Amino acid sequence: MKVVFLLYEDEHVWAAASAQERARYTAQHDAFAAFLRERGTLEAAEALSTVSAATTVRRRGSEVVVTEGPYTELTEQLGGFYLADVPSIDTAIEAVALLPQYTVELRPVVDVGEP
Repeated sequence: MKVVFLLYEDEHVWAAASAQERARYTAQHDAFAAFLRERGTLEAAEALSTVSAATTVRRRGSEVVVTEGPYTELTEQLGGFYLADVPSIDTAIEAVALLPQYTVELRPVVDVGEP
């Protein structure tokens, strides 16, 4: 089962983190990635730029509306993701325990075939 792990946190936490805290986060991400590789397949992992770099695009009828930045004010922002193929949602939940303290949204991936 392919699952996307969407990682949410207050981006100010990372900005204020000490070198030691950043090293701990990195070690936790390394352990998480190793777990996924042992129990399934890690297909992709990326950190995202800060929310201030976001561009929101919406269609309203035939009009395309572009807004600089995020659409809503949130205390937690989407900061990155992992895409993994794991045996079950239970394995995905088990893997989350290895990450730093994030809100993690798990989303099974829908196979829509070849583009």
